[in-house]
Amino acid sequence: MEINMKNIKKVGLSALAGALAFTSAQAGDVSLSGSMIASYTKQGGYNTTGNPLGMNKELTVTASGELDNGVGVAYKQTITNAMAYNDSELVFTGVPMMGDATIAMTSTGSPLDAIDDKTPIAFEEANAAVGSLRDVGGVNGTYGIRYTLADAFGSGFKLDAMYTPNHGTGDAAAEKGVSGNTNPDGKDGYDIVLSGAIPGVEGLDIGLGGSKQNNTDTTTANDRDVVEGTAYATYAIGGLKVGAQRGVRDEGGLSSTTYDNEYLGISYAISDNLSISYNEIEGVKNADGVNVEQDFESISLSYTSGGMTIGVLDADADNASYSSGRTQSARSIQMTVAF
Repeated sequence: MEINMKNIKKVGLSALAGALAFTSAQAGDVSLSGSMIASYTKQGGYNTTGNPLGMNKELTVTASGELDNGVGVAYKQTITNAMAYNDSELVFTGVPMMGDATIAMTSTGSPLDAIDDKTPIAFEEANAAVGSLRDVGGVNGTYGIRYTLADAFGSGFKLDAMYTPNHGTGDAAAEKGVSGNTNPDGKDGYDIVLSGAIPGVEGLDIGLGGSKQNNTDTTTANDRDVVEGTAYATYAIGGLKVGAQRGVRDEGGLSSTTYDNEYLGISYAISDNLSISYNEIEGVKNADGVNVEQDFESISLSYTSGGMTIGVLDADADNASYSSGRTQSARSIQMTVAF
């Protein structure tokens, strides 16, 4: 896997260098999009509710253009609720000798994080408002090089891979700069994901992915590399969709800790605008042979009309945040308006 990722990195950088040499960009488009969110949430169990009213906003600036050799270039910058810069991304398409592949320099997610829970939902995942689940995330949140091939080798499956020289160091540094040493023990890391529809079986999709984040070995915590893997299957027939998934995260180290999560979900589209779902998650933390099982259950509903979505969530967690005997519950209603 490491050899493959290094090859992908070298090929991607070489192709980009050749594609961008002696070219100029034509005038492109710039746009601002986002959403406004208002919510009401009532908590129970271990949680206590203060003011149940909440608000959020999400903004994204995008720009796109084309080099005079036909290579497409797209830029994206997200803006936090506090109006600060967040994740950024630069995507190249139509790169010579790369076929339909795209190459991105990005911190806006990672291949493994994109499939951390693929079970069907109407509104939110079962752990969205209760507990604290340690699931697979790969190199998510770190700026790196991402290679995506929509149809890998004519199989119909998508290949999505990403490499970063130092995981856990956040978004891109300024030009000709380097990031802060926010993860001094961190080394390189990578994700590889393969996903798509099963030929001949209409409605059946599967996905398989893995990640490794290398860390410096120390005398107090040898072999501290993080290894993650997940696999899922979903099946849709008419308005009904079911899914199952398992994800494992091994944090290694002197005090070995693993997280083993199993997901089940079923959703039904009552109409084009109204959907409902039921979801379960069983998350087991094993620290030096001692297990704590955290269980989630949720029912969610969503209704969409134009650019507005109303979501309702009823969720519960036992042994919440891997604390034995701790229960949490949440009842939430949210309105999202996109623009």
